[in-house]
Amino acid sequence: EATLAVDAETTPGESRNVEGRVGPDTDRELVLCAHFDAHDIAEGALDNGCGIAVVVTAARLLAEMDLDLGVRVVGVGAEELGLTGSEHLADRLDLDRVAAVVNVDGAGRFRDLVAHSHTSEATAEVATRVGNETRHPVEIEPEPHPFSDQWPFVRAGVPALQLRSESGERGRGWGHTHADTRDKVDDRNVREHGMLTALIVRDLAAAAADGEVPRLDDDDLAAAFRDADFETGMKAAGIWPDGWE
Repeated sequence: EATLAVDAETTPGESRNVEGRVGPDTDRELVLCAHFDAHDIAEGALDNGCGIAVVVTAARLLAEMDLDLGVRVVGVGAEELGLTGSEHLADRLDLDRVAAVVNVDGAGRFRDLVAHSHTSEATAEVATRVGNETRHPVEIEPEPHPFSDQWPFVRAGVPALQLRSESGERGRGWGHTHADTRDKVDDRNVREHGMLTALIVRDLAAAAADGEVPRLDDDDLAAAFRDADFETGMKAAGIWPDGWE
């Protein structure tokens, strides 16, 4: 019987965010982001290679549009290690100047787009309108969660959308496994969700410029997280905001 010995070590590493801008130079801005890192055992084609490809596609389209607000486009690092990149981004930005954030984590994988509005009726209305106008279904999920890069912004009251997609199957699928590889990706989904994301960002910028995207209310957020049974787990993990007591 053969014995296999494996030597492994953990060493310090470094990640970074990659940023660009499209649109006018305005006092307020939108943030469009997606994480480009993968789980440590995965190639990450679906999670979140599709998402960053959607953002790049959307950014190319947004650069050709007449936008009402500037858009900061960010490839976020180290999401899988605890939202490290987005925490750094939120710490560095003046969040009073961030009108809204669109986080693309899960879009481009499957056919139908899902928009998590994190209690914001205004962002939900924009996503719904784009879905109706393009005749491409966009499912709205208002229930908030702290598990992706919109969380540092939502915690600070910034209206948000997280865009993902739905296969109709239960569970994570190929994500966070060795099988999360390029052959699972359908380019048509990436292309369509890139177009939809660009339209959502464009319309969200217009709504925000017109004062139609109010900040999130701490009491409403806390109540929504409690209704979703997140309070106990978030407190155990030390991520329940102090101001929500």
